[in-house]
Amino acid sequence: MMTHIPRARRSLLAAATLATLALTLSACSTSDPAAGGAGGDAPIVALLLPENQTSRYEARDKPTFEAELKKSCPECVLKYYNAAGDANKQLSQAESALTEGAAVLVIDPVDSNAAASMVGSAKRQKVAVMSYDRVIYNADVDYAVKFDNEQQGAVGMKSLLDKLAAEGKTSGNIVMMNGDPVDSGAAPEKRGAHSVIDGSGYTIAAEYDTKKWSAENAQNQMQQAITAIGAENIDGVYAGNDGMATGVIAALKSAGVSPMPPVTGLDTQLDAIQKMVAGDLYESTYLPVEQEATIAARAAAELARGKVPAGDLVNGDVDDQSQKVPAYLLESIAVTMENMREILIDSGYLTIEQICTPEYAAACSSAGLR
Repeated sequence: MMTHIPRARRSLLAAATLATLALTLSACSTSDPAAGGAGGDAPIVALLLPENQTSRYEARDKPTFEAELKKSCPECVLKYYNAAGDANKQLSQAESALTEGAAVLVIDPVDSNAAASMVGSAKRQKVAVMSYDRVIYNADVDYAVKFDNEQQGAVGMKSLLDKLAAEGKTSGNIVMMNGDPVDSGAAPEKRGAHSVIDGSGYTIAAEYDTKKWSAENAQNQMQQAITAIGAENIDGVYAGNDGMATGVIAALKSAGVSPMPPVTGLDTQLDAIQKMVAGDLYESTYLPVEQEATIAARAAAELARGKVPAGDLVNGDVDDQSQKVPAYLLESIAVTMENMREILIDSGYLTIEQICTPEYAAACSSAGLR
């Protein structure tokens, strides 16, 4: 059965994706205050993203945030930074943003514990702070927008176990590849996955926490699992994101595994969807990143004007281990070949042309995409 996506959600996904594509052509790292006529008193919003290995940050988060900020706060100036996975670099970037007079810091932390020092510096200068996509621990953050990470982990694991059950396997050996523990999203995502598999009758035959969510690290860990368990004894693999799933698939192929056991991922990156079409990846969890970035930009506009985000910008809270932070939490959707066209193609998120490059032409024809 195909997952039903309400018409309103389809419209939101399509509109957000079109905005992203349009902005990709013209977005620059720093908005020009002169171009908007804002002048020297324009409030500065600093967007600090954590890394550039995952394609979503540069291709989706940043341009969507910039587009919405221009609409919600025409007088605002965007300063954009990417830490390339380096927590010390992100700290320096935050200090630079504060030196330049930022009114709001929107931080997706490389290290959720270390980022508290950035918040402290901002608060001493009476600068508002939003945590974006990940929690910043033990910090006086004003607002948060992120995905419900427990739900996200549960979605991926449920999809994997449902697939095995549909194949008649009510028990079996599962390998778990969880995210980097320094990321505040990794632990709840892991809890969500465990909430589904624990007590299910399936066995966690090997489990790893993967530094930097890296494909290379996941490939090495999967090779260890194959050595310890035996490739023929692995019934499925849960991976915390698409990059790690890529490493898992590479290790299984190197071991001569065929057919591929079901492997899950997260982020619905283009290369992952192509692997899905080719039959190597079973599932990737879709995160409506454009919706997340749009809400964050609207909230940043409120904070830049000295207001507290409220109303439709708040639907819950997150626990930063010292307080409850008002937040907007978003849910994720499992994508397989069964519902990929509806969720990813019909919504405008990806096109047939993007997916069905010459390398995947035959697979696309077999899958009925062409």
